[in-house]
Amino acid sequence: MNAKKTTAETFTLFEEIYGSYFQAVRRILEQSFHTPLTLQDMYRLVRACAFEESASVIVPKLTKGPWSALLKKDGEKTWKSALRTASLKTPLTSLQKSWLKALLNDVRFRLFFTEEQLTHLSEELKEIPALYRQEDFRCFDQYADGDSYEDPAYRTVFRTILQAISSRKPLFTAYSGKKGRHMTMEILPCRLQYSQKDDKFRLLGISVRHGRIGAPMILNLARIEGCHLSRNPVPAGFDWNTPFLSENRPEPVQIRIANERNALERCMLHFANYEKRTVYDPDTDTWLCSLYYDPSDETELLIELLSFGPVIRILGPENFLKQVRERVKRQHELFF
Repeated sequence: MNAKKTTAETFTLFEEIYGSYFQAVRRILEQSFHTPLTLQDMYRLVRACAFEESASVIVPKLTKGPWSALLKKDGEKTWKSALRTASLKTPLTSLQKSWLKALLNDVRFRLFFTEEQLTHLSEELKEIPALYRQEDFRCFDQYADGDSYEDPAYRTVFRTILQAISSRKPLFTAYSGKKGRHMTMEILPCRLQYSQKDDKFRLLGISVRHGRIGAPMILNLARIEGCHLSRNPVPAGFDWNTPFLSENRPEPVQIRIANERNALERCMLHFANYEKRTVYDPDTDTWLCSLYYDPSDETELLIELLSFGPVIRILGPENFLKQVRERVKRQHELFF
């Protein structure tokens, strides 16, 4: 049993506890390099980076335990970093490097990096075998006319949008709408959204007209003919953190998540781009989650929910449940 457990832990990709502990220790070492920290300061930093109970493990190890060489006393009740630098890099395991090498072969992943960064990553990982190949996967329920991710013009648009989102600046776009209608518009870019069903990226944002906040907009990146950052100021009162949702959004999907197989963590990660409300039900030892979605994402959301199998149960609304039953029935008739 112990041997099996050790093997499983060794090959855990981005292990949660290890990662949180490292981040907590790194934060302490970085801050104490510049300013001495008290025990209370260290406990506060650990709670912010890791788990509530982690502070009682990490802080004693740093101050009087096996990790005490990392800190040195700087007074009666304060400590400073014993390192020569405040810049600490997160170490990666061989498995993590192998996973990153596989991602580097994904054309969608490459969109988020500059050519210089891609060259650097390729050089760093040149001796590392990829964890998997893109051709190892076959997607069902996916349209064949996905975006042209390797098109230089598409890549330029994508990188400009990333810059606008990260700098929180308005964006001027030239857009080709339905029936070939060309238009130019100013938009406040909120976030990018990827549709696995369509194999396309979409830009979610808020239109700006004459310096005033307009309506929510969803633009297909493949239809953006060009874009550049606007010099106009962001309209007063606009909150970048406001969840982006269509005004005609339907009733949220209600699901029950089993407290097993890391189902909750998997759901929260998978549906990270949806607004959601989650509460724990102690009577059934399950989690009740409400997922809010845009009508255009309904089919994709249905497929994603079904992919979780028995660890989740869709409770409603009734019109969504009807679609679930119809899809399951069609799949059953297809194979039996």
